[in-house]
Parts: sequence; C-alpha cells; structure tokens
Amino acid sequence: MQSLEKILNKFCFLLAIIISLPAVWTLLHPGFFGVSDDLHVAWLYEMGRSLAAGQIPPRFVPDLSYGFGYPLFNFVFPLPFYIGEIFRLLGSSLVDSVKGVFFLSLPIGAFFMYKLLREYTSNLLALAGVALYCYAPYRATDIYVRGAIGEIWAFALLPLIAWSILKVTDSQQKKILYWVGVGSLAVGGLVLSHNIAAYMFAPYIVLLVLMRVISQKNFSIKKIWPVLLTAVGGFLVSIYFWLPALLDSRQVKYDTVFNFIDHFPTLKQLVTPYFGYGASVPGPYDGMSFFLGEGSLLMIVIALISLVIFWKKLTVNQRVLLIWAWLTITSAIFMMNYRSTIIWKTIPLLPYFQFPWRFLMMTTFAVPLLVIALPKTKYTNLLAILIICVAIVPAINDFKPQQFLNRFDDYYLNRYIPVPQASVAYQQTGEEYLRLPIATSQRPDHNYPIPSISQGKISDLVQINSLSTELNTSTDQPATLSYYKYFFPGWIAEIDGQQVPLLAGQPFGQITLQVPSGQHQISIYFTETLLKRILDIISILAILVSLFVVMSNNLLLKITQKYNINKR
Repeated sequence: MQSLEKILNKFCFLLAIIISLPAVWTLLHPGFFGVSDDLHVAWLYEMGRSLAAGQIPPRFVPDLSYGFGYPLFNFVFPLPFYIGEIFRLLGSSLVDSVKGVFFLSLPIGAFFMYKLLREYTSNLLALAGVALYCYAPYRATDIYVRGAIGEIWAFALLPLIAWSILKVTDSQQKKILYWVGVGSLAVGGLVLSHNIAAYMFAPYIVLLVLMRVISQKNFSIKKIWPVLLTAVGGFLVSIYFWLPALLDSRQVKYDTVFNFIDHFPTLKQLVTPYFGYGASVPGPYDGMSFFLGEGSLLMIVIALISLVIFWKKLTVNQRVLLIWAWLTITSAIFMMNYRSTIIWKTIPLLPYFQFPWRFLMMTTFAVPLLVIALPKTKYTNLLAILIICVAIVPAINDFKPQQFLNRFDDYYLNRYIPVPQASVAYQQTGEEYLRLPIATSQRPDHNYPIPSISQGKISDLVQINSLSTELNTSTDQPATLSYYKYFFPGWIAEIDGQQVPLLAGQPFGQITLQVPSGQHQISIYFTETLLKRILDIISILAILVSLFVVMSNNLLLKITQKYNINKR
C-alpha cells in the first residue's frame, strides 16, 4: 500500500483525469447523436454568424425565428459557445465542436474536484470522490440524454468555486489575493456557463462561507472581505451578460415552456436504479432517470456510519464541510419533492428553473464531499477502491448515446436555421422555447423579405453582413419601412446619415421607421448600446485584473522562494 501511495502522490492528478475519460470516450464516434437540445449545434453556428457581423460580444443572432433573428446570447449562457468557437477556429465542424465542449468538461471538472478533496483527505479517497462526481447518473443524463451544454460546464466549475472559497476563508492561507483572483474568474465563468446553476449554487456558497468563518477561532467580520471581493470580482467579470439579461427581460414576454409543478421526481425515483433516454413528464412515469446512483447511495450509507464512529477524529474544517454537504444534499432532495411547492411559488425567478430535478446538480456535487468522513485506517484504501468500483461499474454503460445517428452539420442547419428559406423540418420543429419580444402579438410562420415599404420602392439594397443593410428608398409621400428583424435595444437606423427613431411594428414586433417623401439612403445595423459598452469594458477590466492578480501572485511567490534559497 505504501508503494501505491507513492505512485498516487506523483501521478494523482493524471489519474483523476484518466478516471473521467471513459465517461466521454463515446463522443469520439463520428457524427452527433440524439439529445433533447441538439439545437446547440445551430446556436454555435449563429454565434459564428454574429461574430462575423462584428458583434463582440455577440448578443443578437441573425437567422432564428424565420430570419427575424433573436437576442439569443443576451439571455443564453455564452461561455460554452465561446469554447465551441475555439474548436471551430481550430478547424472542427459544428458537431465536433459541440462534442468537444462536452468532452472537455469532464476531465476539467474531475481535476478541480480532485484538488478540492485532496485538501481534506487522502489521494485515493479523493479519487473515489472524483469517480462519484463523474459517474453520477445525472451526469450521463446531461450529456447523452439532454445535451445540456450549460449544465455540463457548470459541473466543471463548481469544484473550483468551492475550492477557492475554502481557500479565501482559511485564516492560515498566505495567497489570499491569488485565490480571490481564481475565485472571481470561476464565479464569473459559472454565471456565463449556466445562469440557473449560478442562481441555484449562490445560497449554498453563502451558507458555506458563514459556516467556515464562524467556525474559526478569533471570529472577525473582516474575514468576510476576501469572500466579498471574490463575489464582486465574479459578478464584474460576467456583468456584461447578467445585468443586460435582467434589464432586457422587460423586452420579452414572461413565460416558461414547462411548468415546474409537473416535474417533481418522487423519492422512489431517486433511489431506484433506472436509466432512460426519454423525457420528463407529469407523474412518476418519466422516461429519464433521477437515480442518485449506486455509488452515491453507498457513499451516503458509509459516511453516516463513519460519522457516528469517527466524528471526534475529524478536524474542524472537515466537520464544517461535511455538515455543509449534508445540508446541501437534504435541502436539494427537499427542493425536488412536491412538498416544497410553496417555496417554488415564493422565491423570485425560481419557476424559471422549470424542472425541480435540476437540484440533482447539488446532490451530484455534494455527495463526493462525503469521502472526507472516512478517516485513515488500515481499511481506508480498500474502502476507497470499493467506492470507485461501485461508482463506475454499474454506471459506465449509461455513459453512451441511445443510438449513434451519424448526423452532421447539414442536418442541424437544415432543421434549425430557416435562412434563406425554412425547411419542412424547421416548420415542424417550431421555436416555442424562444420568449417573444414584448411587442410581438403573433409568432412568424414563414420567411419575409428583410425590408419592405408601405409605398414607393426600394432600390440598391446591399446586405453588409447578416444583420446590417443599406438601401435607397424613393417615395412621393411619407412611408413606413419595415425591417423584418425583431425590435430590440441596439438596433440603429440612419436616414441620410442622421439617426431616426425606431418602433416595434405589428404583428411581429419587427423594426419599423418612418421615411420622409423623396429619395433617401437608409442604413440599418445592430450595435452595443452605451450601457452595454460600459458593461463590456467593466467585464474586460475585471478579467484582466483577476488574471493579473493570479499571475503576479505566482510570480511574487517564485521570487520570494528564489530569494530565500539564495539567502541560505
């Protein structure tokens, strides 16, 4: 066992990554497979189109909703698609880029979970926690059933956030600023990866901070400041996204596709071994799995027994983290139960979660932390190996698609991109998941010419890019020009070089402007509003400052170490 420990000490981080790889190995199969959210392939295409149109950061995509476009990345988490764009720049197809985003998330999350657990337990137990984290059935559901690209990347960042928070609340920690920088980037990354996950995780992190600070000797409110800096840094890193999303939510209709009341799993579903590729439906007959996993259930039982026997042997920091993990698990299970309905109806924005079973994210994250409850005994390593086997072996067969459809880019563009003309597949699919602009009374049902005028004629029309257009008009009397893109903050129209007011027309909420009689040159384009430009600058500065703090702290540490060596 001593030789095993030596090997683990040297290569443990590689082993954590290697443990995760079988969970995503089938992603290397050519083509895409059937998932609920296969539209992310088209959304990645739309991000590329927005970037090509000069939008940095991208907000309004040009082709959705029968070519009316949509402020997609003003509301939808952009980070996974930024990562997908990197794959595309390296020459990957749309499908392979999306699969690359899926693939990369598992080893990154495994690495951060290992580093988090290694702070409080042995190498082998930390690897057991990694196995529990990577092979929880809900992780397979996210990738191979739902295709939930945002949640997948949230899982990659949750351990890094917790690790950072534990570091900045450690009174013995000498690299506080370094961890403030890391935590700021991680918190910002979570908001940009999945805003619902960030909203869900926030109260749990607040609870962890309070428990950590209060449990330490010489309690002082000053210990909260590094945490506040981390939180503020994370919010500033992502402020260009979340603040416009909140403010501009008034520009779209308040509705959700699914009612949360229909999607509470039963307690039996949480503990019954089952994995399916179907949908979440009202009642207990869902086609998808809400099973916690054999490994997770075993870990819960072992941890309970261990806590009863070895509680006094645990350090204060271990106890705090374990209590927090138990509170997280039990509260998440409660939030997935129909008895929590009153809370769902009371807390603002909570109905936007749509699916109470999303709290499986919290159980999936918290259960691996229970390995900390196992103290070092002569049976610990064997117990860790048992946990690894029980976590992986029963679940490994679930980490694959139901079937390989061998579908490539053209299939998804034909299905979800209705430009220049909507296909039959697109017409049958619909876009009910897009919340309509507030002025829209009717959802478009076919393609329209981009501009039209109530009288007179349009000539010399030039489409500068997928969003911007220049044209000439000639009319004997004042007329109304309709530009068939959804009206949204950021659209600008100029007549003969002078900006003119824009209105939302009927019935689609399309852009309209009044054109005087005579001949005129008109330019219509999309750009950042003044507020959003300011927020863009704030986010860029926050990212740069966070990176500087992280890099300079490492540099100072190396210089200090070198100076101390030379001095000796």
